[in-house]
Amino acid sequence: MKKAFLLLLLLSAFAYGSETALDKGRALLYSGRFAEAEKLFQEERKKSPDEISILISLAASAFGSAVMHGEDEEKLALLDRRIEECCERSIALLKEPASPEAYLYAAVSFLMRASSEARSDRTASSMIWLKRALTQIMRAQKYEETAPDANMLNSAYNCIMDTAPWPVPMCVGWIVQPANLGKSLAVIEEQFEKKPRFETEMRIFLVWEYCREGYPRCALGHLKALKKSYPDSPFVEIMSIRSELSSGNHQGSLRLATNFYARCKSRSAWRDLTPDAAFLSGSAALSLGYSVSAEKWFETALLEGTKKPRLQAAAQLMLGKCADQRGEREEALRRYALVHIHKGANPLLKNFASKLQKKACEPRQVIY
Repeated sequence: MKKAFLLLLLLSAFAYGSETALDKGRALLYSGRFAEAEKLFQEERKKSPDEISILISLAASAFGSAVMHGEDEEKLALLDRRIEECCERSIALLKEPASPEAYLYAAVSFLMRASSEARSDRTASSMIWLKRALTQIMRAQKYEETAPDANMLNSAYNCIMDTAPWPVPMCVGWIVQPANLGKSLAVIEEQFEKKPRFETEMRIFLVWEYCREGYPRCALGHLKALKKSYPDSPFVEIMSIRSELSSGNHQGSLRLATNFYARCKSRSAWRDLTPDAAFLSGSAALSLGYSVSAEKWFETALLEGTKKPRLQAAAQLMLGKCADQRGEREEALRRYALVHIHKGANPLLKNFASKLQKKACEPRQVIY
């Protein structure tokens, strides 16, 4: 599952006040029940058409649905419209005059817009929206009532800047501020006592970042808590698989991934995640050196993921790696070439493909 989805859920948490119907909708999102969440959010919007928290929730619902069920043009167009609505409403709130909370909502909306622009390879526009988001974050940090939330948003911003596949080095001072990922994660850890309402979002973000940075043991406690809160969440299942991959427990990750694939095949609510489960199974198998088995899994992901072009592009690249492991360099080069022309390939995938075309190397296994 894409990191962007988890980040968007983190950002959407800032839209929630006290226990409301929107909190129930957020729980539905974590469980992959997007149709139910969408219905709930739409009912709330009828009561308050211009409420920014509802608009942000609808954007999160649209993004989650696209990730789980397929990134077709209609779903992505809906997502873009909803993010645009969030930005328009946020800009209006900034003129009312703005309250400290308006700065937070604007920062969330602008971060979502930056991610949307980056996904469409509109780098210049993405950088502009990132700059706007940072401006609002810095404004919110000046107020005691919004400073803790703003610090968390700043951490999310730093993580985006530190990990995004930008086509050029991001060193222009007016666009970014120096990112210190370790410090950003520490800030999030410190918020548990201050902001327990955001516990789920903080734990999800920390699990992902600790695994990505190579500190899976730091993620275990958070992952255990998430499993307790959401025992039947497909996204927690995926985080568990990736945590095992990061920790080097490849046998364990393969067992979890293949079991997850079987559950996705047997459960209608999870069926659209079968290509994701197949891809993770292939990644675990390849980590163990089982190139033949891995190739079968990646082929399955390719065939079953017709509605997920980004996953398909990643599967093509991993099939090239499998061919390289077998010593079939020509077949590997053919697969890498296909990545460059695939509609789902982002700059990061194309960069990996270019490196592998020059020389077989070991990019990280889970890359879509």
